[in-house]
Amino acid sequence: MAHRDLQRVGHGSRDHEILSASWSRCREDYGLDQGCQRREAVIRRERVRDSIESLGSLFTACRSQVQHIFQNIVGSGHAVILTDRHGTIIEFAVQSALDDLFRQSGLRRGADWSEACEGTNGIGTAIAEKKSLTVYRDQHFHSRHAGLTCIGAPVFDVEGDVLALFDVSSIGRKDDPDLLAHTRALLEMSARLMSRRNFQDHFADQWIMRFHHDADRVGLLEEGLIALDYNGRIVGLDEQAKLHLSVSDRSQLIGRDIGDLVTMERDRLASHLANAGRMPAQIGLQDAFAPSATHLHARLIEPNRTERPTAIALKGGHPLTPGWQVPQNPVRSQRSKPAQRHASHAPKQSELAQLIGADAPLQALAAKAQKLFDNDIPLLITGETGVGKDSFARALHASSDRAEAPFVAVNCGALPENLIEGELFGYKAGAFTGAQSAGFKGQILAANGGTLLLDEIGDMPLSAQTRLLQVLEQRKVTPLGCTKGVDLDIRLLAATHQPLERLCAEGRFREDLYYRICGFSLPLPSLRHRSDLDHIVARLLPKARLDDEASFSRQARQMIEAHLWPGNIRQLKHALKTASILADGGPITPDHLGMLHGPSMGKGEPAQPDSNQQWQPCDATAGTGLRAHLDVSDREKRLIEAALFQTRWNISRCASDLGISRNTLYRKMKLHGIKKAG
Repeated sequence: MAHRDLQRVGHGSRDHEILSASWSRCREDYGLDQGCQRREAVIRRERVRDSIESLGSLFTACRSQVQHIFQNIVGSGHAVILTDRHGTIIEFAVQSALDDLFRQSGLRRGADWSEACEGTNGIGTAIAEKKSLTVYRDQHFHSRHAGLTCIGAPVFDVEGDVLALFDVSSIGRKDDPDLLAHTRALLEMSARLMSRRNFQDHFADQWIMRFHHDADRVGLLEEGLIALDYNGRIVGLDEQAKLHLSVSDRSQLIGRDIGDLVTMERDRLASHLANAGRMPAQIGLQDAFAPSATHLHARLIEPNRTERPTAIALKGGHPLTPGWQVPQNPVRSQRSKPAQRHASHAPKQSELAQLIGADAPLQALAAKAQKLFDNDIPLLITGETGVGKDSFARALHASSDRAEAPFVAVNCGALPENLIEGELFGYKAGAFTGAQSAGFKGQILAANGGTLLLDEIGDMPLSAQTRLLQVLEQRKVTPLGCTKGVDLDIRLLAATHQPLERLCAEGRFREDLYYRICGFSLPLPSLRHRSDLDHIVARLLPKARLDDEASFSRQARQMIEAHLWPGNIRQLKHALKTASILADGGPITPDHLGMLHGPSMGKGEPAQPDSNQQWQPCDATAGTGLRAHLDVSDREKRLIEAALFQTRWNISRCASDLGISRNTLYRKMKLHGIKKAG
């Protein structure tokens, strides 16, 4: 690669070093050939869907940001791209006239643009280096990409790993350096905005300190974010916080008391920030974190969740709560309240809180859902079959201010196409052959004043979609055969396991209806991605606990935790009910879970039995009856160890590669005794 290529379009020394290192990796680590012909790598749709689902509600925000960027550069011949953490394109915006041109260059949904696959490029190399990057024309490693100009900016998760990436690409253009610099700044701003949103969503139930050395910049994208738990310990900090505090690694601060960072006495910090109101307050920095500035300006943001304690207890027992007066003797104050009286005043959990359990991401999602639902925002509940979309909708209704009003659920996939309009919108007597003599009110009007759930809305015929859109826009229903409409007052929920965006692209679902029913998307996690399996089992079997050997043997617990659960909570419910009956009051053993034997045992990827290890039912009397399960357990341990080695013990990336949550990975590491050497 010519030196003049690296100096083109104003590349600084940082980009020069990144590109040089990338070319070396392409030759030495990946064994790529510059002149090889295209072998386009397109990921299966299921993998793309999994990537979208793993982003949760952030995908909706990122997709909106893609459209925002596209509107800013529309007509310039560029494409705006969103990829997952691995470099797979999951969202793509380009002028329709240029779509074929970009597809011919391999830029399309599902295409793998990791550095190992496509060499040095603005997507894969930016992900590999965890830095924004411009790759101009023949700075690409592969000669077939010499006409491309790609600008990539990564979105980071709370541990500083790449979560997604924004990219703007053009083909055959010699863009002005100022235009490239402006586009890169726009992408970096969008990526930082999404990183901040993810940070705030992840730590929604913690306190967040927003700060900057300049008081006028608190509240802007340049500010740093630090998350604090209820003991005043630092549990998270974003990339900007690292930059402002000159911290190279999060481990320098994670787990430390906030008092180790600032000079103010711990019991004065909360009241000091509270007294400042919405204006940032000045706080001194400890010398170790003040290389260029001795103080910072900060605001403290309260947690979103109300059921948790509203105080952060600092060392010495003082709670970090704005405006809260510290008692002279907090221990005596607490003991002066009888325990029984305290318990009788404990707030009763809402049905939604009881349903969602202890899975932190789901708790954060539910808190948003309740807030939006109470403000009449239509919600689209998505997720695999069996994750509990209907139950979530019912709990959301029961926990709202319309709990006493009707809740009507309509399964759009179970109604014959010729009857669905009458079922939804109602009809007057004699409206059509076969109509009831007294007419029919219709499910939508039956929900008037309450909540309407349109389950499996992806199966609704296009003709009914058109009528439904009209009803939702006009807030009025006109039954078949009537000329006068009835005013409508409903909260709308919709649910589907299908990718409605793809159905829209295929012309099977109205795009305008999609935007009408999806004020906010609620992707419910699959059971294998939940971190609160113990809670779910206790809810399904109220008298049993997964960690109690009087309820489950150790081998049965391991089998339940290791299973993929393709049918999710519905499958778990049936399995536990069957096992409980077979156990006849005793602890559940692997014998009672015989239906779990099969290729769904291992999490992360289906466990495929090899030729020497066939699945067999457990035989407790044979002495070796648990061999099949133990073989699976051993393979799971080896799989996790291999994944940890390949990802260099990056927990977030390892969990993502295995298809499980970080909490589940930690639990399985503990179960198998997996520890990092040294």
